[in-house]
Amino acid sequence: MPASPRPARGRRAPAAVALAATLLLLVAGCSSGSGGDASSVPDRGARSAAGSEDGAADGSAAGTSESLAEADPAAAAEREIVTTGSATVVADDPAAAASRLARLVEEAGGRVERRTETAASADSPGTASMTVRLPANRMTGAVEALDKLGTVEDVDVQTEDVTGQGQDLDARIAALTTSTDRLRDLMKTAGTTEDLLQVEQELSTRQADLDALTAQRQRLSDQVAMSTLDVRLVPEPVDAVQSRGGFLGGLSSGWHALVTTLQTIVLVLGVLLPWLVLAAIGYLGFRWLRRRTRPAAEADGGAPHGPQDGPDDGPRDPETPLPPASDQAPDEAPEPVPAGR
Repeated sequence: MPASPRPARGRRAPAAVALAATLLLLVAGCSSGSGGDASSVPDRGARSAAGSEDGAADGSAAGTSESLAEADPAAAAEREIVTTGSATVVADDPAAAASRLARLVEEAGGRVERRTETAASADSPGTASMTVRLPANRMTGAVEALDKLGTVEDVDVQTEDVTGQGQDLDARIAALTTSTDRLRDLMKTAGTTEDLLQVEQELSTRQADLDALTAQRQRLSDQVAMSTLDVRLVPEPVDAVQSRGGFLGGLSSGWHALVTTLQTIVLVLGVLLPWLVLAAIGYLGFRWLRRRTRPAAEADGGAPHGPQDGPDDGPRDPETPLPPASDQAPDEAPEPVPAGR
């Protein structure tokens, strides 16, 4: 009986060892599988996070580029551009062309700031020049419309971006506006008269600066809103006028110089003529007075002197002959003449 249990224990021991080994293998396999899964999960999470970050970066970059693309037209629309131009137009009648240009400018919503016309003369043809202001969006059309006035010889259009200048003025105006508002608040709470006077003085100074900046900003805005165009109207090309030379050119220049000299002489005579007339009247008056006074002077100087007049009675006329000298003394009486002789 005791021998039978031993073989049973011997058979059960190898089975238990085999079962334990199987369990260990299963546990090791499960642990290795779970570790691999756990390590793979963070990798996948990292890759997904990296992918999401890359996608977000790509999306943000795309969104930024799209926003910039959408903002460019608005920024371009807010830019402040000052446009100025000049042109020379050859027209048969510059004065008539100037009148027509003025009508075209008024129809386009602009205005004429300066207009100068010179009539034709013997030495120079008639010309006209105008300075017009047009809305900025009508500048191109106005330049193209110059062909209706005549032959456009040259055109020069220039633009200047003054956005930075406008923004600077706006910032300074805003700062001064805030400063003046604060000073007005301080005026309300000033405790003494001295403080009130100081605040008023500072407020006056800053208000003057604010008004000056505001006026400058308005001028800049007007230059942006209204473009400037200078137009010169001539009857013939400028090159043709400047190219005159040779014998005919010298002859023409000499004739013009002669005419200019004669005009200058006539002008001088016209200036001196009133003075010459006045001088002639004065000279004639002097001669008349001299003729009136000379006969009286001659009559007084030529009257005969009596025997009682002495040598000191008055001046003697050198042409009057002296009386003959007498041998008798003035105190001796003449001898009587006998009657029989």
